[in-house]
Amino acid sequence: MKLLSIPEKLFKALMAHSYYLIGIVHRYIGNSRGVRWEYEAAIDAFTRALEWKPDFAQIYLDRGILYWREIDHPRKAIHDLTTAMNLDPRLVEAQFNRAIAHQQLREYAEAIADFQAYLAVGEHPYWREHAESMIRELSEWVPNAEVDR
Repeated sequence: MKLLSIPEKLFKALMAHSYYLIGIVHRYIGNSRGVRWEYEAAIDAFTRALEWKPDFAQIYLDRGILYWREIDHPRKAIHDLTTAMNLDPRLVEAQFNRAIAHQQLREYAEAIADFQAYLAVGEHPYWREHAESMIRELSEWVPNAEVDR
């Protein structure tokens, strides 16, 4: 017996969006109070959302950013940010954030490649300037780095 008469696909999307919003709230509280467990709760909520809608690219982007920036798990961030890019190539900020995660792991050649890829499509002036700056800085650490100038 079905309790709800809405289609299964819609129900799954509603559940995914509900958990996504819960994650957003936890991230907001974590940002405003600087409490690590709120970030972990956000990641848990994002993960639950992905159980309902595994192709929700924005969640992979948001969870990936939390992994590198707040939780210090850059390898998990790279995985999520790559998934976000594969699901929705329009999420150009995933490329930028993946570059930072590579940088944290001292994978400078990969970071430079991602920053360069971001510059090919990214439009935000602040992040473009930051990407250009990071390419210059990181190229000093990578022998024979091909830097587009």
